[in-house]
Amino acid sequence: MKILKVIHGFPPDYMAGSEVYSYNLVKALSKQVEEINVFTTVENEFAKKYEVYDEVYDEINIHRINKFRRDYAFEEKFHDENIESDFRRYLTRVKPDIVHFGHLSHLSTGLLSIVAKEYKLPIIFTVHDFWLFCVKGQLINQNFDICRGATAEKCHDCSPYQTTIKRVQEKLDYMRGIIDFINIFLVPSHTLRNYFIKQGVSEKKLIYSKYGFNTNKITYKKRYYDVTSSINFGFMGRVIPTKGIRVLIDALKNIDAQLSIYGNIGSQKRFLQQHNIQFKGGYDNNSINQVLSEIDVLIVPSIWLENSPLVIQEAFLAGIPVITSNIGGMKELVTDGVNGFLFDVGNAQSLQECIIKIIHNPSILNDLSVLKKDVRTIEDDANFVYGIYKRVSSY
Repeated sequence: MKILKVIHGFPPDYMAGSEVYSYNLVKALSKQVEEINVFTTVENEFAKKYEVYDEVYDEINIHRINKFRRDYAFEEKFHDENIESDFRRYLTRVKPDIVHFGHLSHLSTGLLSIVAKEYKLPIIFTVHDFWLFCVKGQLINQNFDICRGATAEKCHDCSPYQTTIKRVQEKLDYMRGIIDFINIFLVPSHTLRNYFIKQGVSEKKLIYSKYGFNTNKITYKKRYYDVTSSINFGFMGRVIPTKGIRVLIDALKNIDAQLSIYGNIGSQKRFLQQHNIQFKGGYDNNSINQVLSEIDVLIVPSIWLENSPLVIQEAFLAGIPVITSNIGGMKELVTDGVNGFLFDVGNAQSLQECIIKIIHNPSILNDLSVLKKDVRTIEDDANFVYGIYKRVSSY
């Protein structure tokens, strides 16, 4: 069985959640399938636009096409004939039996039609966010309120790209049409699955499948605290508004708690500085074990309906409890008072109360049950996905 994995970015150039997960899955699947290749983009300012090259990274065959992610026109975000032409050539060359998509942002939605109609191959699609129904992917508007339903007018107001309401409506209609080309969706959260069902996607196509992790990469440690213990709170990830950074900063005001932020912040640092916050800078997935060893409690204050945050499950692998917003995939992973604490999304006072509860009595952390076994291994994940491949290969 020959598999082609398609994803908008791939290590070592891109190391966000979906990219790292895709890398781990490809590595695990390579032990089960005859051949697996990766089709992805890269952003190399020293090369020509749409220049292509093949490379081997960590024994993975990768085909990269150069595409700059700045100055997009609205149409180019979703449809790119240059990407499609190269994709056809690559499909003809590697001759996969199944194409497994991870994301189409920065690529082209036309790739689905090419696979299904021209090459008549089955399609698996791992869903990482709401991008198929939302121009920004996060179902959150410019006022940072959760969007309760897409319309051309609302999406036009939200779009970071210059366009018209008519073009947005055409895009929404087109996206709903191409979804029919997908045989199976692998969805890591019930939140996302339920949303897709409400959008008219058949329940039979939507298979709940938790993310798998390289569990050997992170060291589990059971920690014990008493009333004198000093607690190190931590935030890990992209330092952007939808991650709830403003909520977190406000919650830390006027209380005796220490927070370390691990993530690239750039010129925005001066807007977030406080005496009890340390900015540790960015990190890559290879240093995650070291970062986690410096944290007692992880805070994930996102204000959007996160699908299934990898960082929460990585914290669990290290034995670290999590404070997080009470919505979406975050609420699915964290049970209040069991493996962490939930607070009202977007409410700095509610988050502050959780933090104060811990710093006033650190020993309450001893009563939590943060279990490594609750996190799926990448091997189990790959076995499950391989079973899906065998299922669709008979279509």
